[in-house]
Amino acid sequence: METFPFVCRQRVRFGETDTQQVVYYANYLLYAEVGRIAYLRQLGIEYQRDFRAHGIDFTIGEAHVRYRAPLRFDEEFDIKVRVGEIRHSSWAFEYAVDRADGLHCADVSTVQVVIGADRRAQRMPDHLKLLLENAKGASHGS
Repeated sequence: METFPFVCRQRVRFGETDTQQVVYYANYLLYAEVGRIAYLRQLGIEYQRDFRAHGIDFTIGEAHVRYRAPLRFDEEFDIKVRVGEIRHSSWAFEYAVDRADGLHCADVSTVQVVIGADRRAQRMPDHLKLLLENAKGASHGS
């Protein structure tokens, strides 16, 4: 069974909701970003040290959201994150957004693409790939 090795608890802010006080659909991608950056930090990956200092960066090549149930103003929720597919120049993160009481609200996935100074995809550094592979192995029970 695949698990989510990282969980980040948040609370819905008023500005993230629509006139019905339901989270506006695009904000789930912001929640994915919050979870992604926090998970990278937990894995020991630092943006400046591990990307910018090596003349590389990453960009989002794909993002998908499947909505299951609404989140509403002032509700607590968890952003759960795990590593998905790892390729030569990209990796996926998979997210579950669940209300604090356990109600599953959304499935999200993003594909991060490593890019060089020319903004073109390039091979992922070995140390980054190894960290992501180790994290993926932990979430798959390996």
